[in-house]
Amino acid sequence: MVRYFEDIAAGETHDLGSYTAEREELLSFARRYDPQRIHTDPDVAAETMYGGLIASGWHTAGACMALLVEGFLRETATLGSFGLEELRWQTPVRPGDTVGVELDVADKMPSSSREDRGYVDLEVTAENDDGDEVIYWLSTNIFLTRAGGGAWSAGTD
Repeated sequence: MVRYFEDIAAGETHDLGSYTAEREELLSFARRYDPQRIHTDPDVAAETMYGGLIASGWHTAGACMALLVEGFLRETATLGSFGLEELRWQTPVRPGDTVGVELDVADKMPSSSREDRGYVDLEVTAENDDGDEVIYWLSTNIFLTRAGGGAWSAGTD
């Protein structure tokens, strides 16, 4: 069943699951997309304030995004997002860390100009095994209303 704007309530929370930061995946991602030596060179990273290799924050964000899609967005009539209003990388993710991700629906508001959609503020927070926050973001996402359901009500993905 697809959830529309009307079906989403401010204050609802979702446990989106977790992922484990595998060393080779972190290295591969960083070499391609964020080749800073703190992410790609264990010897150099060991000499920095981090004391060792850390994941790119973009890798952390991408892994959390995958869990957000699987655990929430896939079952909604979402049209995407305007972007992130806030993004914080609080604590570095290290190889072997397991990161748990949670979603809070912070607020929602109908569009003032289009009856086919509404806007929902989503807060995504992730913590490592020690309970330290590793990432936080706030985004405003666009969701179709039942009146604007179109393709979703027809049963398409």
